[in-house]
Amino acid sequence: MRKTVTVVFADLVGSTAMGERLDPEAMGVVMERYFATMQEIIERHHGRVEKFIGDVVVAFFGIPLVHEDDALRAVRAATEMRLALDDLNTELEPGWGIDLALRTGINTGVVSSMRRRRWARA
Repeated sequence: MRKTVTVVFADLVGSTAMGERLDPEAMGVVMERYFATMQEIIERHHGRVEKFIGDVVVAFFGIPLVHEDDALRAVRAATEMRLALDDLNTELEPGWGIDLALRTGINTGVVSSMRRRRWARA
């Protein structure tokens, strides 16, 4: 069985340089706030965070439940993620002098049921 899934890939711009500037504890606070904000937005649009890899968020729309408008939900979530950085920067800039920016990719395609079984657990 196959199903159509939309993937959102969001990469934090300049995180390596930021990590060199901030001490590990401050970097941990920044990344924790970033990931929590991104996850909340994705879930609000009925997506699911598959994983955090370094400074990257990978999210799926259409797993485990398919919505007719999963691709649109993904685009709306990605747009909101970018807008949310303004508020997050307002919160984080005074303490650490950082300005977060995001690169986002979105792709829709067909996946096979073999991989889908793992996603259906949660």
